[in-house]
Amino acid sequence: MDKHILSTGSVLPIAEQILGRFGPIEIASHTDEQSLISQMKGTIGLIVRGVTQISARVIESASDLRVIGRTGVGYDNVNIKAATERGIPVVFTPGAGARAVAEGAMAMILALVKKLPELDRKTRAGEWEARDHTVIGDLQGAVLGIIGLGRIGRDVARLAHAFDMRVISYDPEVPKQLAEEAGAELVDLDLLLKESDVITLHALLNEQTRGILNRHRLGLVKRGAVLVNLARGGLVESLDVIYEALNSGQLSAVGLDVYPVEPPNVSHPIFLHPNVLCSPHAMGLSAKAAQSIFAMVSRGMAEVLDGGAPDNVVNPEVFRTSSKAPGAARG
Repeated sequence: MDKHILSTGSVLPIAEQILGRFGPIEIASHTDEQSLISQMKGTIGLIVRGVTQISARVIESASDLRVIGRTGVGYDNVNIKAATERGIPVVFTPGAGARAVAEGAMAMILALVKKLPELDRKTRAGEWEARDHTVIGDLQGAVLGIIGLGRIGRDVARLAHAFDMRVISYDPEVPKQLAEEAGAELVDLDLLLKESDVITLHALLNEQTRGILNRHRLGLVKRGAVLVNLARGGLVESLDVIYEALNSGQLSAVGLDVYPVEPPNVSHPIFLHPNVLCSPHAMGLSAKAAQSIFAMVSRGMAEVLDGGAPDNVVNPEVFRTSSKAPGAARG
């Protein structure tokens, strides 16, 4: 079989332009584990889109695979250990879509605080008097709590200052100086939950952060707070606990761009709640961001395929061990 690049979802033309010289880019017909395994023959590069799971079995089945490219900053859906053991670099795109996600977070926050979904529905229904009965919130003077102060979280902090918000953040991995440069005060998680009028999630998903917002912690949240999640669905224990917090009034509104399982099961009652605003994991896919993401991942993959070692690699140790040079462990 001719060598090719396999992608788990559609790609922009710039990916074809950069990677086309190594072979055509083929779009996977199905992305479950067994289907991916059946499509790996001849695959020298794998582009991972969305939350498609790239398991150890998929990686082990790919005898021709030389590089994996993840179109995003999160790579929890790729088995990095298996890739590293095979000497396969995993290229990702830190920062490429950060501003787009940050703008998406602020858009959701504004829409929910200003009650735009509710006012839109009522205006269309002819309920003009809603203007006199709807309590519209303010960002000025409100406290924004950011969980995860990486590139995206720091961009959100900077944007929030334009609205005269006080910004606090929880991120044990970020030094105080970096937080201060973004205008964020580092606090512990419980304090953040108790003081924030708006909480926004921007942490990576790993063993330490999975389910970081559980039923107990949601019970600590300042009553009536707004919650938005544009990071990973798994940062919240479940949709059930968010729904419970909405119904109890602990949360006044929720914005979701990500879900524990994607696509989500929309029969869950949270999708009928009037104070929930949803989008399909799309806030990082603005036109400019998508172009940057595909350019970065494609250039990184091309550099690996040309025998180089790009900077944007999750597991750079594959380049430091001669026996684990890209593809060396394939035999």
